[in-house]
Amino acid sequence: MTSNLQNSPKVVTSDPSRVSEKTFDYVVVGGGLTGITVAARLAENQSNTVLVIEAGRDDRSKSLVTDVHQYGGVFGSDLIRKYPTSDGKDITAGWTLGGGSSINGTTWTRGHAAQYDAWSALLTPAEANLGWNWSNLFGYMKKAEGWSPPNEQQRSRGADQVESYHGLSGPVQVTFPNEMYDGPHQKHFVQSIQNLTRIRKLPDVNGGDANCVSFTPNNINWRDQGHRSSAPEAYLFPVETARPNWTTLVEHQVGTLLWATDGSKRVVAVQFKRANNSGQEFRVKVRKEVILAAGAIGTPALLQRSGVGDPNHLHSLGITPVINLPTVGKNLQEQPMSMLGANPPKNSNLGGGTGPNGAIAFPNLYELLGSQANATATTIQQSLDAWANTMKDNALSKDALKTIYQTQADLIVRGRAPVVEMFYNTGWPNAIGVYVWTLLPFSRGTVQITSSRMFDMPRITLNTFRVDTDLTIQTASCKLIRKLFRTQPFSDLVGEEATPGNKVAGQYEPNGGSDSDWRGWISKEHVPVSHPVGTCAMMRRDLGGVVDGRLKLYDAQNVRIVDASVLPLQISAHLSSTLYGVAEKVADMIKNGM
Repeated sequence: MTSNLQNSPKVVTSDPSRVSEKTFDYVVVGGGLTGITVAARLAENQSNTVLVIEAGRDDRSKSLVTDVHQYGGVFGSDLIRKYPTSDGKDITAGWTLGGGSSINGTTWTRGHAAQYDAWSALLTPAEANLGWNWSNLFGYMKKAEGWSPPNEQQRSRGADQVESYHGLSGPVQVTFPNEMYDGPHQKHFVQSIQNLTRIRKLPDVNGGDANCVSFTPNNINWRDQGHRSSAPEAYLFPVETARPNWTTLVEHQVGTLLWATDGSKRVVAVQFKRANNSGQEFRVKVRKEVILAAGAIGTPALLQRSGVGDPNHLHSLGITPVINLPTVGKNLQEQPMSMLGANPPKNSNLGGGTGPNGAIAFPNLYELLGSQANATATTIQQSLDAWANTMKDNALSKDALKTIYQTQADLIVRGRAPVVEMFYNTGWPNAIGVYVWTLLPFSRGTVQITSSRMFDMPRITLNTFRVDTDLTIQTASCKLIRKLFRTQPFSDLVGEEATPGNKVAGQYEPNGGSDSDWRGWISKEHVPVSHPVGTCAMMRRDLGGVVDGRLKLYDAQNVRIVDASVLPLQISAHLSSTLYGVAEKVADMIKNGM
């Protein structure tokens, strides 16, 4: 290792001369949640030299980053990057050190156990014992977590726990907020959802049974004024002066991977430039591995620019193909969200507290649709072939997608995995708000570069609601929330529905308005949740996988992917805890020579 790194008092820098033309054992592309986590674990071995290259700035001192109560202000700031999509709606991503972990809402939930078990079923039999299942990942999710149980005041406001579901000594601090809302609104939301759907209320959503309504914790640090516990706060900042073998270069973006000229399909260097597209290009050399952690949009785009993807598409852009993997960028799954709201009666008092919000319902298909559920379940089971034919251009083939769909359908119909999230939100879009989004859409999309230039945005085709059942589920969810506004005890807090209000007729009718009117409003007003997954999926090759069960890029010698792009299917949860678990697991794989 070079002396200027050994003598560094601080390993976060924006100066490319600190790393240019130097050689690192591991080069991590992307300093978001997974990239920082993997880098931190690899750097625990002082003999490993680790470089992280991150496009965003080091914004650790900005209140928009540290104070989760300013979450809404992030979306009008330069802390995010907006990716335009074919729907005319943007997917947003964190554009700062820590990525999404530095700007998200800090909700800490985990999916249904069977959803993680299904990942192994999509691998080869030889890789089925690699531990891509709930039992194994649960341990890694807990390894990342430093849990603090709720105090008596928090318990009085709805907080609860099952301590065995949590890790007690990990770096990411997780707890309930000190200033939990003390009014009746969150408790009334929970009770009324139970009254409507008969969904169970569980004390803790983080133990592999996500099909419930529950008060949910946040990754915040009560020892630090309730500030956000992001990946850098957890894994990087506490050790940045103690690990001179780890350098994080901010404000620079990787353009391409540079391959050995001997045909070995080994990356020997990465090329990068200032993220504002100024100045010259630089490169660093790779001794062991390149680890891609640029997210479900950035990672497939980087691979395609580097000659990994569909050869026909690459040739059309003047890019020489290196590895024939036509599904790079395919299998994109994003969740569509609708926001409903109401205003309380005049002179009413919703109580005190500042949150963040923490009451979420995760109903399954049968709880959501009631008497119509069996018919929809039958539609799902009988439509997989037709849907796979419709969506085949966003997958390896119709047959491959049908196999994946069958796994997804079994989780929904037989496994009763939650199909929608209903997130109570104080203050948006009105004083009382509920966000709903379809968790497990069958619609699939694609991320595809349109040129070889690194700063050109990729074309993102979402195909939202292309599979009609996705819209059926979203419509039923919105109608249920309208009904919730009229259901005791929550109705005591609602003076008048404001969103969508009169834009969808029938708010005072028993059926809550026509499906046709709701579908029109949803199609126009929905937004992406910005939880994209699947574009470099961990699956066997005959299903369209891009990485194997060790998250190694097929046919490459030393490229691994560790971000949301490898998740083959959506999960019924916010992604943070799961992604920490994935990153912790892969770090162990690398350290163990797998």
